[in-house]
Amino acid sequence: MLVKLKGIHKVKRRLASGEVRVHYYAWRGGPKMEAEPNTESFAAELLKHRAESAPAEVKTLDDLIDTFQKSPAFSALAEKTQDAHKHSFKEIRKEWPKLPLKLTQQRGMKAMIRKWHHTFSANPRKADQMLFSLSRVFTFGIDEETIEKNPCTGINRLYTGSRKESVWTPELIALFRAKAKAHMLLAFEMAIHTGQRQGDLLSLTWKQYDGTHLSFQQGKTKKRVRVKVHSKLKAMIDALPKDKMRIMNNSRGRPWTKDGFKTSWAKECARLNKESDGVQIEGVTFHDLRGTFITERRREGSTTEQIASITGHSIAEVGRVLEKHYLATDQQTSDAVILRMEKNIT
Repeated sequence: MLVKLKGIHKVKRRLASGEVRVHYYAWRGGPKMEAEPNTESFAAELLKHRAESAPAEVKTLDDLIDTFQKSPAFSALAEKTQDAHKHSFKEIRKEWPKLPLKLTQQRGMKAMIRKWHHTFSANPRKADQMLFSLSRVFTFGIDEETIEKNPCTGINRLYTGSRKESVWTPELIALFRAKAKAHMLLAFEMAIHTGQRQGDLLSLTWKQYDGTHLSFQQGKTKKRVRVKVHSKLKAMIDALPKDKMRIMNNSRGRPWTKDGFKTSWAKECARLNKESDGVQIEGVTFHDLRGTFITERRREGSTTEQIASITGHSIAEVGRVLEKHYLATDQQTSDAVILRMEKNIT
């Protein structure tokens, strides 16, 4: 004799013919049952659905990392961020294989993490990335109500450097514009005129250009921004052949890959340095063109709100970029304060 199964959701539907049919679901909002009710097959199918829907039991730090990597929260991250986390997770698993998750919540775990973090002090950026990845996993565990606290909270980062002076100077900009190859110059101008990230620029298609604006959905933040194209950049874009899917392509007319662009950019900078009599492209990267865009727009008088609307940063992030990384040693900006004062005070 079959036992009455609990939790089954039954729905009656009347067809156009007037016939009433009954549909069964494993639970309200769950998958539809295919087997006949009141049969052993029905009970077996229900058991299968419930087993598949049951959350994975998280017992160790390894398990939590696995659950995080299978989650929508991880899938929503940019590919570059995912790769950085995956690399860090390998080191974390080496240090704490099969560590019971309950032990991460006990007194002494923070000290253990701090000690491990400092073993990589020779490479502070790597150390901080691994600490960030571990902290992100614990934050995920808190969000999922698997754990209650993040033992990484309060551990200071090791890397203290900044890119305060890492903006492209007028001399460097002039050198690149004068001697760079056409396909590399396009990438340069796209970055310095839009303030967008490398990955978002390389993936631009013609569908994202309407003749006056470029539309982006940023890969890292998922924010949507629409950037008016500067007249000089517009002239370059409008002159390009339209027989390719992407706006920016390599010297063979093919879409850039991330590694391919990185290699070509380094080679181009090295070539320009050989041909230059004095100015050398050193200490700046392609990404610094984004910071250069922010700095130049602020010098022109644009507000942080206006800049944020283009770059996709929050207003607070633009403020931090200007204060910490770019304008802290900007002599032109500080001189402008006194020059304006001289005009207004007799």
